Amino acid sequence: MLKDRFTRGMLAGIIAGVITKAYDFLAYYLHISTLRWMDVAGTLIYGRKPLNLWEAVFATLSAWLFHALLGVIFVYLIQRLFSSANLILKGWFYGVIGWFVIYSIIILFKAPEISFVPLRTSFSNFIGASIWGIIMALALLWLDHKNKTLN
Repeated sequence: MLKDRFTRGMLAGIIAGVITKAYDFLAYYLHISTLRWMDVAGTLIYGRKPLNLWEAVFATLSAWLFHALLGVIFVYLIQRLFSSANLILKGWFYGVIGWFVIYSIIILFKAPEISFVPLRTSFSNFIGASIWGIIMALALLWLDHKNKTLN
């Protein structure tokens, strides 16, 4: 299972997504942020924020699937274009660039309910993207190490 680079990237993205969602909810409920990524995913899926538990769960699962995709893209970028040296720095940079691109797309397409975000929310999401990128790189290093020890 771990021999496959695709699978390791996917798992690293999901692991980072789960940990980042904990930060995301904490920041929201401590009023550091006004928006959860679940709200962003819900708006992109339903055209509005999730209204009930099942919509929230589906939006969260969809966000994790997106994190998995980002993890897969990262492992192939590292494999094809860059080296694995300074992987944590590259993971952080990738996470932050992903955050910027996602924000840009939301603003460009004027997504309802989320096209205006206050500074505290933007900064909180920047921190969340940083956490995601670093955790994703650490998870990938761990999975790569585990793969080598199994072989």
